[in-house]
Amino acid sequence: MRRSDRLFQIVQIIRHRQWTTAAYLAERLEVSERTIYRDMQDLQLSGVPVISEAGYGYQLDQSFNFPPLQFTEEELTALVLGLQLTIQCTDQQLQHAAESVLHKVKENIPAKLLTQIQHNPLGVPFPLHNKQVSERIEPLRKATVDKQKVTLDYLDEKQQASTRTIRPLQLYFWGKVWTLTAWCELRNDFRNFRLDRVQQLTLQNSYFLDEPGKRLSDFNALMESREEH
Repeated sequence: MRRSDRLFQIVQIIRHRQWTTAAYLAERLEVSERTIYRDMQDLQLSGVPVISEAGYGYQLDQSFNFPPLQFTEEELTALVLGLQLTIQCTDQQLQHAAESVLHKVKENIPAKLLTQIQHNPLGVPFPLHNKQVSERIEPLRKATVDKQKVTLDYLDEKQQASTRTIRPLQLYFWGKVWTLTAWCELRNDFRNFRLDRVQQLTLQNSYFLDEPGKRLSDFNALMESREEH
């Protein structure tokens, strides 16, 4: 890592923490503590308001303002389109988060770029799925992160009903359809479930650990091997 990149990383780390020790930074950035001490001194000499306290470490003066991000027109178009997709295609919590980010972007960009947003030729004018699907996304998203087992009442393409306990691994958006890749304990294999066919879901009070053969990486490897053949 270049020294300039390391200094930038140090600032990014300490700005989000109460106190950060030199030992933590050294381990995180894979350098010696002596290097961290020199970096901190250089940051202070360059005007970055780093506060040091014996026994606590370092923190950044909260009054310090970082320069606003600069976007090209194409970057801004990509950002706004992504936020609009999030607003129209995900769960309520992510929708609110995306709306907040979009508001911040509009409040902090030059007037010329704001005009570009208002006349953006690309847009997502309405939700791409129904309310029931939207309500399914948030609990499944969180269960995937928390590695929490889920029981689904599911209706397949032949209208056959079944109840499955699954290990959720990844949610995918395919335009108008959301799917969930999971390890199905009923079939003892990977399965993909369409969220619009989930009749009911229940979060279980049990969690799972990554096991060889049942992980998302194993599913991806399986798909790649099938494509090769």
